[in-house]
Amino acid sequence: MKIIKTSVRFLLLLISIAILSKLWINYSSSFRVDKIKPKNFFVNHFDVKLLDDENLDPIFNQNYKFLAKGRQSFVFVSSDDKYVIKFFRFHRYRLPIFCNFIKFFSLGNRYSQNLQNEIYDCYLQTMNSYKLVYERLKDQTATVYVHLNKTNNLNKKLKITDKFKNSYVLDLDSMGFVVQKKAQSFQKALLDAKSDETKLNSLITAFFDNLDYMYKQKIINKDRHVLQNLGVIDNSKVVEIDIGRLCKKNNFNKEKVKKEALHYTTYLKRWIAKNVPEALSIVDDRLNQLIQTEETIDEKKIH
Repeated sequence: MKIIKTSVRFLLLLISIAILSKLWINYSSSFRVDKIKPKNFFVNHFDVKLLDDENLDPIFNQNYKFLAKGRQSFVFVSSDDKYVIKFFRFHRYRLPIFCNFIKFFSLGNRYSQNLQNEIYDCYLQTMNSYKLVYERLKDQTATVYVHLNKTNNLNKKLKITDKFKNSYVLDLDSMGFVVQKKAQSFQKALLDAKSDETKLNSLITAFFDNLDYMYKQKIINKDRHVLQNLGVIDNSKVVEIDIGRLCKKNNFNKEKVKKEALHYTTYLKRWIAKNVPEALSIVDDRLNQLIQTEETIDEKKIH
């Protein structure tokens, strides 16, 4: 009986530690500077065609404070509240510590190698998405600048502050990051415009205009969380703000466009039907127009 009680107490202790650890991670967003240090990742794979006439001083000559944690990055907002800088979570692309212990065994080494290949493929896909966005979709994503390779020409030190007001000074030449204009949540914009049919029409039209442009570029977002992926700038322009999972589709014909558009807007339509039902007919109209436009373009190519 005593052994059982001791085992139960030990189990409860482990559960409590696990719960407290999870709560702490959620509260702190698990940010640490070592998680955004590239270490061996800056190998100059990504030949990005950067614009020479960009003046980055107004962006980098100010401090940034912690805003959020995303899947691919930790996000910080500028003092003037106009920009966000997203530092890549490079720790996601490193092998777990336990792989250091199992790689000495044949099976463990094979597992570690396969995992490393999967992680590296994920890294390449994400970085190529940022490169694609900067070169093809700057306006459609409110992207100002990308830094995917180690450089020596920025000569900028950036001060950031984490959730607990701890400050760090980062050498931007040695960091991986994306800079975007700060956007309002698309979801919030729709809710705010709930009683304004003209505003709703304008926002939804802007969303489909953006989507139409991307499809004409044969680019899709593999992340289907539309409402979380979208933002609004200048109170009217809808942009993709989550840009880590975009890719080019070279064989993007009219049937695939239709399928992709219907798939991509499924969650949006479901949310609008529940939260802004008066806008559902607008979405259906714009979606039909998008599909028909793509079909018309494809037919013209045939004739």
